Amino acid sequence: MSDSEQLPSYNESQVVRENDPPKYNATSTASNVTAENAAPPTYDSLFGKIKEAKREHGTGLEFFKTVATILSAAIGGIACLAVAGVLLAIPVVQLYYGVNKKDECEIDKWIPLYLIVSGACGVAAIVLQVLSCMCNGEDGESKCPMLTHIQSLLNAFNGVWFICGNVWGYRVFSTVVYDDATSEFYCDKTAYLLAFWCITAAYIMLGALCVIGLLVCICAICFS
Repeated sequence: MSDSEQLPSYNESQVVRENDPPKYNATSTASNVTAENAAPPTYDSLFGKIKEAKREHGTGLEFFKTVATILSAAIGGIACLAVAGVLLAIPVVQLYYGVNKKDECEIDKWIPLYLIVSGACGVAAIVLQVLSCMCNGEDGESKCPMLTHIQSLLNAFNGVWFICGNVWGYRVFSTVVYDDATSEFYCDKTAYLLAFWCITAAYIMLGALCVIGLLVCICAICFS
């Protein structure tokens, strides 16, 4: 065979390169696969949950109730502890003055006792409320039903005791004396006024809640 008829020569490295499978950019491929397999956006965020609630319930009363539940679950135990810390000051002060002034209210011995019991029940109620907040799930449902029953009993007792405090506090309002410890109408000024204004503040808060509830109902009717 002559030189002109010899088989054509090939570059070995060129043959290997041509026969190699095509190479891909691993990073690009992984990101593409991840993007394709990524889950669709969910409503796990607070704003997303509120949007979903609006889509399901519109802007009626049910929507506001759902939003309240969502916010309650989102706020969680931390805010509950903060609020409880502020509210705890009132029953602690009641307990302190009730114990220290229990023998300094001749006009009615029940007034210091009212402060003692009211303060102790207030502390217990706040502690139970904090525990209840800690037990709430993401859907706002309590995981500790026993706490709910205890709170209900305590609230019922507090309601009855509050009515008793109304009787003891308001019936001596016009006859109580602060500056004569020997008088049968004497009562320590701080102890009596603390009891009086705690009772009165409860009515003020109740009235404010009624006004807020009325405004919420009006808004719900207007936007429904």
